[in-house]
Amino acid sequence: MASLNTPKHRFFAPPEQCTPDHVVLPMDEARHAIKVMRLGVGDEIVVVDGAGSTFHVELETLAGKRAVGRILSRTSDAGEPKQPIHASMALVKNASRWEVFLEKAVELGCTRITPLLTQRTLKVRFNRRRSQAILVAALKQSGRSRLPVLDEPTKIRQILKDKDDDTVGLICHEASSESGSLSTVLSQAHSGVSLLVGPEGGFTEEEVSLADDAGYNRIWLGARRLRAETAAIAALAVISQLVDVEK
Repeated sequence: MASLNTPKHRFFAPPEQCTPDHVVLPMDEARHAIKVMRLGVGDEIVVVDGAGSTFHVELETLAGKRAVGRILSRTSDAGEPKQPIHASMALVKNASRWEVFLEKAVELGCTRITPLLTQRTLKVRFNRRRSQAILVAALKQSGRSRLPVLDEPTKIRQILKDKDDDTVGLICHEASSESGSLSTVLSQAHSGVSLLVGPEGGFTEEEVSLADDAGYNRIWLGARRLRAETAAIAALAVISQLVDVEK
């Protein structure tokens, strides 16, 4: 039997379409398997359910828009971080930049994503359906097994209020003299990470002060001015690596 690490076509099927023995691909995934990938009976694929299970599947039925496969083996929590990573980024006017952030956040191990509303946020809504589709595509591409939670737009005060005491809070801030390095901050014992990234104009001093009071650590990402999504991706790349290192 081939290993789950062997490169194969990857598909998504939610838990309700996965039984102990078989997987029924959603209509759009079945269409892709049949019409685009030209897969046939007996071909083996990988199916992820977004709830932690990854299945090695042999296709048994391919007809019209229906694709059913027999489960050969399964693994749990493949590609998942060792601790939860919550990224809250202010919504930006350019939708394509928000979508880049979503894709990379999944690839870098985010378990929860919150569109953040701040005093300088210029956009308060986003396309949830398209955003969810981007998360699913990134889930398949990245080899992860759990689909991140995608929140509704949330005010920064609520995020600060909801943070658990054992979660390390990080807020991107350009004041280098008052900010610490990610590696230093994450060397503390913790049970998860909450990252805040502001809009193009940055957080207001009031918001930074509120984050200070809530126990968030200011982090500095260098001397250059970064776009919101660049700052989020840069921070998440380091967080992901450090979180996955055994303590």
